[in-house]
Amino acid sequence: MRVVADSTPLIYLSAISQFDLLRLYFSFVLIPNTVHEEVVRAGDERYGASETRAGVEKGWITVVDPTNNPRIAFLLDQGMTLTDAHVVALAQERQADLLIADDATVRKQAQSLGLPLSGTLGILLNAQRDGHLSDLKVVLDQLIAAGFYLQPNGPVYKDLLRRAL
Repeated sequence: MRVVADSTPLIYLSAISQFDLLRLYFSFVLIPNTVHEEVVRAGDERYGASETRAGVEKGWITVVDPTNNPRIAFLLDQGMTLTDAHVVALAQERQADLLIADDATVRKQAQSLGLPLSGTLGILLNAQRDGHLSDLKVVLDQLIAAGFYLQPNGPVYKDLLRRAL
């Protein structure tokens, strides 16, 4: 399975001590250099830095840049950041089976291109359904406490808990 990941799932799964779910579900993850820079080099003390670095060293996370410069230029013209454009371009270029991203701009662009999507919440929902989490509500509350944008007891929060049953 070809999987491309954006920064936020790496950061937030680490923040709630669930980074290992990425390894559990995906034996191989691609990230563009801009994601690596954002998570590892620019954020040495940031959540996700040590876990991502270890994943790269162990070979299950690979840093690779997209080569489709016209696609990247188009995405930048659509108002995306360089990191976001690289994530989408890499997923499209590598014909990813899954793009893991939380950012609304990335998700919107990926959907318009027909790229299969998941995010931090989707990974956590699957982990709950598969028995890898004991209490999704506790994990969602930890995610919110870590700064993830999710309204406590809001419609998405309630829907996730309902779907986890």
